[in-house]
Amino acid sequence: MIEATPMEIPADGGTINATLYSPQRQAAHAPAVLMLMDAPGVRPALHGMAARLASAGYRALLPNLYWRSAREVGFDRAAFSVEGNPERERIFGLARGYGHAEFRTDLPAMLDALGVTEAAPGAAVGYCMSGRFALQALAEQPGCIAAAASFYGTRLVTEAPDSPQRWLPAMRRGEAYLCFAEEDPYVPAGVPAQVAAALARSDLRHRIEYYAGTHHGFAQPDGAAFDPVAAERHWAALLDLLGRVPR
Repeated sequence: MIEATPMEIPADGGTINATLYSPQRQAAHAPAVLMLMDAPGVRPALHGMAARLASAGYRALLPNLYWRSAREVGFDRAAFSVEGNPERERIFGLARGYGHAEFRTDLPAMLDALGVTEAAPGAAVGYCMSGRFALQALAEQPGCIAAAASFYGTRLVTEAPDSPQRWLPAMRRGEAYLCFAEEDPYVPAGVPAQVAAALARSDLRHRIEYYAGTHHGFAQPDGAAFDPVAAERHWAALLDLLGRVPR
């Protein structure tokens, strides 16, 4: 059995609404995972993915990163898929409004809600816009986060002073898994190679993979790019990584 517990997490400036998925038995002792949403936000598909982590024996916290702007996103997948539809700009506007500074502020509160400590560390996994936030969690909280996974992460290389390619080489502790889709309009050509070069200069144990024949968003079951074979490969890679988090 799986338990889904709504949470209101006190944070700087308000509360983060989130849901904690956990196995019913010995939930307090289950390894913890911070599951970070993609740009369209928290919705049934992501709740299902968090529940799958719980069914594998993990406590998965699914927070609404847009909490400062919207308690519920109300994502319209069909409208978002139409170029020029206002729904696309609404979603992209929400995503542009959440960056490394906001995540840095929210991260300690979310980790406290998960109950992770240096004695019992957890992991972070991110998709699309939050792939970089999963890596940021590992970079900034290496005592509490032991592993990070980024699936088709965006904005990993930008001109911004806090762009990931600038701080990835300084990472010294933990393990990371990064996956890129073969066709991805949100990840410019050359970015995966730059990320690989940055990680090669770090002391981080890491693996980077490219899933042939896939498109951005292949792991989310509610999207047009969903690829059930690649999605299962993603689950295998994620659970393999999580299996090495100290318990």
